Amino acid sequence: MTIYRNRCADLQCIPDMSGKTEKKIKGWVGLLISVITIIIFLFVIGPWGEKLPGFQPLADFIDERGIEANMYFYTEVEEFSEAEINMNNTMQFPPRDLSQQELGK
Repeated sequence: MTIYRNRCADLQCIPDMSGKTEKKIKGWVGLLISVITIIIFLFVIGPWGEKLPGFQPLADFIDERGIEANMYFYTEVEEFSEAEINMNNTMQFPPRDLSQQELGK
């Protein structure tokens, strides 16, 4: 009578993973972790952060004015055109410290 012994007991039955297969697995795991992280930011952290006291007035302002917050260019929104004019004027005519200048001359 022949007794068959378990040849996998010493882990010889596990296939040898070549470097190429190992890189593929690491790549897929990295992609999966990245997608899960993005989903967590979109559906958990983002909505939670919107309710923080520092961001709530800004979120309310955006909602009240009907501003599309995901637009890349705000050329047709009045508030942003005024802000652009103010920013350009500030860059062209920077504020000066009047305490060091002689006033009235």
